[in-house]
Amino acid sequence: MTLFVSPSPVLVEVSRGQAVESRHRGAVVAATATGEVLSAVGDSGQLCFLRSAAKPFQAIAVIRAGALERFRITAPELAVIAASHNGEPEHTDVVAGLLDRLGLTPAALRCGVHPPFNRAAAKRLEGATLTALHNNCSGKHAGMLAACLTAGFPTDDYDDLAHPLQTAIRQVIAVMCGVPVEAMPVGLDGCTVPTWAAPLAAIAAGYARLFAHSPYPDESHRVVAAMLARPELVGGAERIDTDLMRAAPGRLLSKVGAEGVHVVAVPPCERFPDALGVAVKIEDGDSGRARNAAMLAALRQLDLLSAEAYEDLTAKYSRPILTHRKQVAGEVRPAFSLISLA
Repeated sequence: MTLFVSPSPVLVEVSRGQAVESRHRGAVVAATATGEVLSAVGDSGQLCFLRSAAKPFQAIAVIRAGALERFRITAPELAVIAASHNGEPEHTDVVAGLLDRLGLTPAALRCGVHPPFNRAAAKRLEGATLTALHNNCSGKHAGMLAACLTAGFPTDDYDDLAHPLQTAIRQVIAVMCGVPVEAMPVGLDGCTVPTWAAPLAAIAAGYARLFAHSPYPDESHRVVAAMLARPELVGGAERIDTDLMRAAPGRLLSKVGAEGVHVVAVPPCERFPDALGVAVKIEDGDSGRARNAAMLAALRQLDLLSAEAYEDLTAKYSRPILTHRKQVAGEVRPAFSLISLA
């Protein structure tokens, strides 16, 4: 894999009046399933923790354990296993149903508790007791429990780095991204499971392999099919993953990660016969205005989003800077051009 390295460029500017007030630096890379980097800006070789962008790969490990067959896991359940969901009823109901079939309660989930991402869902629960079901990672953790029960692994410490399931997940991520296991630094994700880092270009190539040249073709196909069939379960209302997949049905698979990570996979087509992965990393970890603006701009520059879809999504996810009287004071705008390396 040929990597493109340059000083961290400004990807997104935030203006106020006649001047730029804030700048977000980072990197964007587009790579095929063969590992060829086609376009990039910034350091495509920088190590980047996948965070929740690892979820499609973690779901592959769940399938490889045989959990889908043993517990008759449905496509909607698989979509939630790969999700960072809003904690809306349609999400928590799916996770609760899966846990019930496993013979477990939400207390078995080791992801911790946080309010739903969705404001409306959080407001409806004001005064109620929140559970781990509302955690955006609850589906992933339910899938991990299903894998443990299938493989005969302990379920009380499945989030531990030394647990055999986490060893299997690490192997899947390494193989999908084409990176030696020993070259992937490890950290602790917000939901308590291990998270690994890989070069940004390798992550992009790993996502392309969800569609082409996958080392795990059947498992990859099942994860992709589930996510594309039910994008509302992958994120939810007002979530860019869901809206991107709806804007380009069957043509974009989207998954964000914390700390400014966003990866999109594109199936094989005339322009990209070996599929394509597009990865964004915002250097300061911004997971709102900068990450969204950078990914939307990259997809538009690669002609993977129509002008109409780009305008609609930009209006929703790169909103102008407003005063407290709703006056427009500035804007959030992309400030980069991808460099073609093909």
